[in-house]
Amino acid sequence: MKKNFFLVFSSIIISLFFIEIFCNFFLFKKVDYNYKNRYLIFSEGKVFKNIENFFTYEPSQTITASNYYYKDDKFIEVYNYDININNLGLVQDNDLKKDMQSILFLGDSFTEGQGGDGSWINFFGGNYNNYQIINGGLLGTGFQQFELLNDYLSDYDIKKVFVLFIGDDLRRGVFQFNSQQLKCLMYHRSCNGSESFYGFPISKKKPELFLKNLRKNQLNNNDKEKLSLKKIRRGIKSWFADLYVIKIPIDFLRSNFYKSKNEKIKKNFDAIDNLIKIYKKNIFFVNLKMKDEIIFMNKSYETIYAKNYILSRTENYFECDFNNNLNFFHIYDPHPNQKGYESLYNCILDIFKKEKI
Repeated sequence: MKKNFFLVFSSIIISLFFIEIFCNFFLFKKVDYNYKNRYLIFSEGKVFKNIENFFTYEPSQTITASNYYYKDDKFIEVYNYDININNLGLVQDNDLKKDMQSILFLGDSFTEGQGGDGSWINFFGGNYNNYQIINGGLLGTGFQQFELLNDYLSDYDIKKVFVLFIGDDLRRGVFQFNSQQLKCLMYHRSCNGSESFYGFPISKKKPELFLKNLRKNQLNNNDKEKLSLKKIRRGIKSWFADLYVIKIPIDFLRSNFYKSKNEKIKKNFDAIDNLIKIYKKNIFFVNLKMKDEIIFMNKSYETIYAKNYILSRTENYFECDFNNNLNFFHIYDPHPNQKGYESLYNCILDIFKKEKI
């Protein structure tokens, strides 16, 4: 009996091992990205502005945004471009007027246009069919923050709202920039490597030495935590969670049977309900496919969960999939590149036409 059990158990382990090998080398493309190796750098100065319990950019300025990725002992420039910030602190070429009927886009960094050349919203030229276009996209935000930004714009004549979202937005809460982050953005010598957002005079000199010092500080901080039991447990848990033989069945079960009790998800659902109550038939939800969803040929649990919830409240649900083309994304970043944002713009135009906007 014990021998039979051992044979069955060994067969299962060996089978899972070969399935994992097959998934890694043949079924899915290798993901060569780790967010811990990403460095977002902005032109040194006042970049972001905290407003009550959310944030915008500092209004009426042009700033440089760049992204570097650490790989093979060097820093690779992923993108570098200038963005124009309008009178309300939003990423948009044109200033906004209160007396114009408007279409508001709410969303995260995809809506903002992070990783493109400026913002894809500028393809509209500020207007569409007598509607003023408002870019309410801000990096790192979720549905709760979309609602707060909508409140911030309550004095404007908003007739239609497009909520552009990715699955990750469902687990995001409200955040602002802390004092250390703002200090680091203001003056690069104040940075200690923990801020995630960094300021640097990139118009005057290259940031390689600055990046090396950030990396060194981060590694020193990690070394101090090396023997932490919590860190070891977290590492083991993360390693198992990344195995395809575990990830795929768990994602299937969660997508079809699991009901989340996560507080952030509940609050984001409340924000969705509140926005629908305000705009009724004039609000449209557009899911944007993430790079990982294209790679793994499967929507994330959060995307499916958000989709089902939204469809239980409104029929105004659409999807933009970037033609399922990985060439529309940066190699060392999960955001679309310029071609990807052109695809997104065309997808939104198709929705406009379908809805006769």
